[in-house]
Amino acid sequence: MVDPVFWLGPLGGLQDLPSPSLGGPPEMVPVRFGGLHRSLTGRPTLDRLGMRRTWTLSWPYLDTELRGWLSLLHNGLVPGPLWLLDPAEPNRLPVQVATAGAVEHAADGIATAVGGVVWRQAPLVPPGTPVPVGSSALLWVVPSGGGSLSAVAPTPVLPAETVTFTASVAATMPVSLAAFVLDSAGGVRTTVQGTASVPGPDGTRMSLTIPATDGAAAIRPALARELPGTVTTSAWSITTSTDVPPWTAGGGAAVVLLDSLPWTYPLPGSYSTTLTLQEV
Repeated sequence: MVDPVFWLGPLGGLQDLPSPSLGGPPEMVPVRFGGLHRSLTGRPTLDRLGMRRTWTLSWPYLDTELRGWLSLLHNGLVPGPLWLLDPAEPNRLPVQVATAGAVEHAADGIATAVGGVVWRQAPLVPPGTPVPVGSSALLWVVPSGGGSLSAVAPTPVLPAETVTFTASVAATMPVSLAAFVLDSAGGVRTTVQGTASVPGPDGTRMSLTIPATDGAAAIRPALARELPGTVTTSAWSITTSTDVPPWTAGGGAAVVLLDSLPWTYPLPGSYSTTLTLQEV
């Protein structure tokens, strides 16, 4: 069963929201940007320029403290960016990162300070694992001296939360999974790195548990390698706990803005609202 709790706020300051009204269940609407064109023969072509989501959360009764917190967010008095954790999507990575570049057909969102990264359409599917539908793959050319390949944007974590980084990896030399644990200002508090192993040319599914760290607000997952060569990777995920659920295309954490926050007053000392959030 999905945990019904949403979290909202800045990195290091996420707050859990009470369960939304059963009479007005949470709603998420994905809005596709692009255009539908037709040729002279009438054949349609769809241009997908991007996807942004809108969340609607309703509460019949909120207390004064939570009303004040939401009002501060809505009025722009809490430094952002603001993040929303959606409990319906277990993989918190952005879709572009989780799918190894499938959204933009490029390696944007995953970068390396050394070597080069090339996007390819075919995903890496290790033997015995399901085909990651919607995923592609990245080829990382590691130069002499090794290096790391990491997500560019942070992924939020909650206080005292353990998360697991999982990725499909293929290589004929040792590779390890790693994670940079960040504070709310983006500084690195610690780095967690798994034991290096040879995933083989056909690939394997590798996992790394990142334990709870004091002051941790986000992480950036990475691959690490000390020897030159080529690494193929695909189907990344960041999920809560030590369990490794089936891979999904990501989007469980999103940068949002508060679009509307109307208030009604059903009882003295309590407040009712419908919060609308737009993905940035």
